[in-house]
Amino acid sequence: MKTARLLGLVVALLAITTVASPVVADGLHALGFGFRFSRVYNRVFEVLLVVALALGWRRLDLGGPTAWGLREPGWRRDLAIGLAVGAAGIGLGLAAAWLGGGVLPDLRFDALKTVRKACLGMLGAVLVGVGEEALFRGILLRRLTLDLGTRAGLVVTTVLYAVVHGLRGGGKITVTGWMAGWARTESLFVPLADPTVWPGIAGLFVLGSLLGVLRLRTGSLWPAIGIHAAWVAVFRVGRLFFDIRQRPAWLVGPGWPPLVGGAAGALALVATALLVATWLRRRPRLA
Repeated sequence: MKTARLLGLVVALLAITTVASPVVADGLHALGFGFRFSRVYNRVFEVLLVVALALGWRRLDLGGPTAWGLREPGWRRDLAIGLAVGAAGIGLGLAAAWLGGGVLPDLRFDALKTVRKACLGMLGAVLVGVGEEALFRGILLRRLTLDLGTRAGLVVTTVLYAVVHGLRGGGKITVTGWMAGWARTESLFVPLADPTVWPGIAGLFVLGSLLGVLRLRTGSLWPAIGIHAAWVAVFRVGRLFFDIRQRPAWLVGPGWPPLVGGAAGALALVATALLVATWLRRRPRLA
């Protein structure tokens, strides 16, 4: 079954990432780049996954843009609706965080630098929205639903989406061993061993489920792209104008992405889901 091969590939890539990431991190630090190890780990996995999928495209029957929902009539309208729904939902969550003292106005740079960084942030939001939706709700959701059925395929795809994003955070555990008579203590990167990442993973699971249902109900990937891009844009561009504080954690969430995993993020998810449901009731259901 092609899905079993695909899931086996993901597990194998996670193992390879665990071995390769320390080497990559050491090399980057030697070149003067001070990236957090969790970020290196995540990027190594993403690059390996894209390369592996490209090499195994035909063997795994991963389809193309039409099968992923990218060549749908009315895609511009769907994208615009997704952007509006996503902006409204996350905007409500951000407003709640501000009222609760978790967000403060903070203009960090001069006008010219702010404009430049805002443009880069918008570009990043577009790339993340298109890229991640094409990967998770396009390629993976299609492949898994073909073999596992709609419900199981949606659940497995969403679990992968949430857990992979959980690798952005993470903690360390300390182990002690003995080699050649010398005591040695090491810190190992074990992202999912950190309990603070799990509220964010739960929030991302809800968001991923919503985007997956939207993809299946409409047949188009563009509404999900719009919502995803709007959320990312608020975080990447918004942080130029306001500061999302780390406290209170129950309101703003425990880490990145901000709000997700906190009460403000839950409010944003509920608002987004209600807007999506309202739109879907007015849109003909996909046969």
